[in-house]
Amino acid sequence: MVSARRFRFRGEEAMLACISDISARKRTEQALEAQWDQTRAVLNGLGQGVMAFDRGLRLVAWNGRAGELLGLEPEFLTYHTSYAAIAGRVGQGLAFGPGGVCPDTVPDGGPPAALGAPLPIRPAPDERSWECTRSDGQVLECLIRPLPDGGFVVTYTDVTERRNAEREIIASRELFELAIRAAREGIWQWDVRTGELWLSPYWWGMLGYGEDEMVNTAARWTELILPEDRELSARMARDLINGAMGECQFILRFRHKRGTVVHMLSRAIRVLGPDGELFRIVGSHTDVSERVRAEERAHAAREEAERALRDLKEAQAHLIQSEKMAALGSLVAGVAHEINTPIGIALTGASLMAERTRLIRRDFEAGTLRRPDFADFLDMAGEAAHLMLLNIDRAAQLIQSFKQIAVDQASEERRVFDLRDYIDEVLRSLGVRIKRAAHGVDVDCPADLLIDGYPGALSQVLTNLVMNSIIHGYAPGQHGTLRVAVRSVGADEVELVYADDGRGIPPDLHGKVFEPFFTTSRGAGGSGLGLNIVYNIATRKLKGRITLDSAPGCGTTFTLRFPRVAPVERAPA
Repeated sequence: MVSARRFRFRGEEAMLACISDISARKRTEQALEAQWDQTRAVLNGLGQGVMAFDRGLRLVAWNGRAGELLGLEPEFLTYHTSYAAIAGRVGQGLAFGPGGVCPDTVPDGGPPAALGAPLPIRPAPDERSWECTRSDGQVLECLIRPLPDGGFVVTYTDVTERRNAEREIIASRELFELAIRAAREGIWQWDVRTGELWLSPYWWGMLGYGEDEMVNTAARWTELILPEDRELSARMARDLINGAMGECQFILRFRHKRGTVVHMLSRAIRVLGPDGELFRIVGSHTDVSERVRAEERAHAAREEAERALRDLKEAQAHLIQSEKMAALGSLVAGVAHEINTPIGIALTGASLMAERTRLIRRDFEAGTLRRPDFADFLDMAGEAAHLMLLNIDRAAQLIQSFKQIAVDQASEERRVFDLRDYIDEVLRSLGVRIKRAAHGVDVDCPADLLIDGYPGALSQVLTNLVMNSIIHGYAPGQHGTLRVAVRSVGADEVELVYADDGRGIPPDLHGKVFEPFFTTSRGAGGSGLGLNIVYNIATRKLKGRITLDSAPGCGTTFTLRFPRVAPVERAPA
């Protein structure tokens, strides 16, 4: 290397030339450059951007990733390019927009602020790191590290995905925390490996505790559970831990800060780690105290309603029994009235015979008995005996009819009976009431129609229908005709049609007449059970069906259809 310098020596122009042998330095530089070629191959394999400067602030090592991240052309970066030139070029480029290089006003040449420039005007004297953002949003992590010989190394790492992921995690955590705070449920989680328990602030709030009173420990959790429910909670936890169930749901009772009981619907699920092993149980609690109390009130109301229904059924059964006894009482009164006449005639005949017999005996004993007198006595005795036999026989029939109907209504036993004869017996037992009301009776029923069923039930139906007509069917002083018509329907059914020609029933009452306690003559002695008893007997005891056909002023007709042979009743299990 030749260097020359002109100068004046003793008033004359002179020149000093120096010749130096720099062959060794050149060989060293060539060796370094060859070494750089090898190092660059290594650096280009890195994902980071790397630039190394010597103590003269000249570029001595770099890789393509550094130029790519800084927005520099590959041909711009050459060996010994100055740090100032690189910093200036970065500041003029588009990769970072305006302000891509930190101004000289940065104290002691320190790194730019976060999200600022990737290169300061002057390199930092010590190791520093910061972040900057490219115009396209790419985030670079920058690091300047001094070297022992006075140089330094600058590295650039693309942390965009990491920062985005961190922001998403932070946003998710914030959203999760907001969701937990906004949710109307208490959230909890239990780390089964460490035993740590976490309960959300809302969970504590449901029990009346503030955030400064939260004690997230298993011991405190157990203490707040009612003693009766602690075993249930422990059993569910064991089943979740040992895998007997993957999730569960049950109600736990907790003690509120004020001392009241809070019912919480507890849900829990198993959470497995990356190794497939259980490491956490997560769940929620919902305050269902109001629902539980409402269910308890509903249960109590249901029990009260069932109790009232039982009482009502008992009262209804008592009233039905009273109605039956009243019908039997009416039957007794009617039969007693009917029996009075034949018994009275028989008693009169017997008294006459006794008196005439006494007179004949007296004349016979006195020897004054005449033949004509004895003949008159015999004629009178024959007539009286005949009259007494007729009336006593009629009384016996009435008594037998009463006895049979009374037994049927009281016992409800099943037997085979002739329907026509039985209808006549029932109407005969009601004869007094019918005659008193001055109604006529018309029966149209085939003879020898045998029924295998419950005559007492049929007697009760017919009695209630007749009494319903007498009490409700006619205006005071109005007289009419009661009709009973029976016919066979096929081989298995019988149809009994009962009708009167009274005032009739308005259409709007048709749906109510069979309801219990419904009556239009409450003040006239109606109980409201007569037709309800008829309906129950017809559908349950006789296994039939009954319909109503009536209109105001056109009378009332009830049509009863029932099996000729009553089905066998099964005993309750």
